[in-house]
Amino acid sequence: MGSGEGIQLGLSDKTGALMMINKKERQILRNILAITMKSKGGKAYIARNFGPEYVEIAEKLLEALED
Repeated sequence: MGSGEGIQLGLSDKTGALMMINKKERQILRNILAITMKSKGGKAYIARNFGPEYVEIAEKLLEALED
């Protein structure tokens, strides 16, 4: 088994409930975040709709997903 294959990543939803995402869900989330964070428009969208602090949160989440 490769690194992290069987491990689920815990994330919180809007209510604060912990959600577990599997390998395929991590892959799609990682790919979407990678594309978004490479784009000025993507970062601007995050900052505009969620607040500038969420750009940093997205970067940290992407790093965590790459592990």
